[in-house]
Amino acid sequence: MLLFDKNKYVFSVLVGILIASCSFEPAWITSKNKEKILWQKIDLKEPKTSNEYRLNRYLVSRVGDAENAEFFLKYELITDTKRTALSFDGKAYRIRIHGEVKFTLIDNSKNTIVVSSSVKDSLGYSDAILAVTDQASERDAYARLMVLLGDRIVDELLRSGTLANEA
Repeated sequence: MLLFDKNKYVFSVLVGILIASCSFEPAWITSKNKEKILWQKIDLKEPKTSNEYRLNRYLVSRVGDAENAEFFLKYELITDTKRTALSFDGKAYRIRIHGEVKFTLIDNSKNTIVVSSSVKDSLGYSDAILAVTDQASERDAYARLMVLLGDRIVDELLRSGTLANEA
C-alpha cells in the first residue's frame, strides 16, 4: 500500500518548480528596462595561478568576457592559510583559508578608474584523514573560496553607482 499518490506528488513538485523559477533573474539585468549592464562589457586579467584561474572562470560565468570590452577588470588575489584545530602531536585537523581580492575596474575609452575596492572572505576545510583526501579537500576549499570572492566582486560592481549610470 502506498502512503502517497505518485501523480499528485509529481504534479506538486512541477508546480513548485514553476513557481520558484518565476522569481529567478540574473544579477546583471536591471529591473527597469532589462538592459544588461555588465554582461560582455568587461575584459578580465589573464590568470597566472590556479586560484586566479578559478576566480577568472567564475567571473566569466557571471559577467562574460569580451576582448574589446568597455571595461577592464584588474585584480590582485591574496590567500593565506592558518591551522586552527591542532592535536597534541601538532597535526592540523582544521585549516582556515583567508582570501582577499583587490580589484580595479578601468574604463577603456577614457582610461580612468571606475571602481576600486577590495573584498575578503574565509573558508575552512578538514585535514585529518589521508593525504589524497586532504589534497581533494584543499582543492575544493580553494574553489569554493574563489566562488565566494567572485560573488563579492560582482556585488561590489553592481553596487557602484557609476556602472548604473553607464547603462
